[in-house]
Amino acid sequence: MQRWISIGVILVIALTGGWTWKYWAPAVAEFSLRQTTQAAPLRQMGMTLLKYTDPVMRNVGRYLIPEFTDEGEEYFLYFDQAEEEESEAESGQDAIKAANLSALSGTYTQINGTAVANATDFDVSALLNDTVEMPEFTPGEPAVLIYHTHTTECYRNSEGISNTTDAEQNVIAVGAAMAEVFEAAGYKTIHLTDIFNQPDFSGAYANSRAAVNRILAENPTIQVVLDVHRDAISSNGVDYYPVTEVNGREAAQIMIVCGTDAKGLEHPNWRDNFTYALQLSRKMGALYGQLSRPVNLRRDRFNTHFTPYTLLLEVGSAANTLEQAIYGGELTAESMIRLWEDKTS
Repeated sequence: MQRWISIGVILVIALTGGWTWKYWAPAVAEFSLRQTTQAAPLRQMGMTLLKYTDPVMRNVGRYLIPEFTDEGEEYFLYFDQAEEEESEAESGQDAIKAANLSALSGTYTQINGTAVANATDFDVSALLNDTVEMPEFTPGEPAVLIYHTHTTECYRNSEGISNTTDAEQNVIAVGAAMAEVFEAAGYKTIHLTDIFNQPDFSGAYANSRAAVNRILAENPTIQVVLDVHRDAISSNGVDYYPVTEVNGREAAQIMIVCGTDAKGLEHPNWRDNFTYALQLSRKMGALYGQLSRPVNLRRDRFNTHFTPYTLLLEVGSAANTLEQAIYGGELTAESMIRLWEDKTS
């Protein structure tokens, strides 16, 4: 029976072609994620359907839709994110535990004071000892852009929610704290607070990409672009929060994510981004001990192609407190400033 159901699903996908991958799949994902824990079977059914049909839809989309490689691929970043959110929702409030995920914790293989989580097939060994020139800023002109593709991501609080549009409770608050650090040091910063992941979560990366391109066209002096997120780390009913102590205060640990062109999207400067990320991670370690998690190199582009100094930052996880996340973000901004001004790793 299951075999015939599978064959039927594949036939529907094949017959509906481009309409399926662009409209039906995101709608199913959005519906599934909106189900509460009381409707867990319905939620699980929707996510399972996407899990097994997504690869087929990608291939059908590539065959039938000429612009798929340039635009459509990033629609499917949603399903990776949706899987993370599902794990988080299933865990509930059964347990919350601290975790030391630092590149300097001794858990990972270190190269010159940092570690790499390479999720690609690229051999990056030759890049591990490289350095890049630090950005040259124009005095008095915008230097840094901060934005949030998944704008509603927030942190542990008394309500136990994982997303909110309240800018004082979600990742916008972390970006605002980082912007203050940059501004105080004389680096003019634009903080984009538009909500990109609502009402259509599947279009978040396309939405943020369009907005960032507009800001960069209007402000060509911007060198550093930061997409500030928070992670979601759950396993067997336990929500983990990466944390370290700096100067007597708890700070959320930070994972620097670097995209590549492994999936065919244009990203000519990913090696510079990656090298810059390694230098930043090492500076974070030199200044603030176990603040940085291993640098995460990914096959997806994740909109990290704007400048050679474009990074995606996962500031803590859903189980961290906002206070920990803000402090971790501030320390990361301070580390970046020191890296620019010292011009060394």
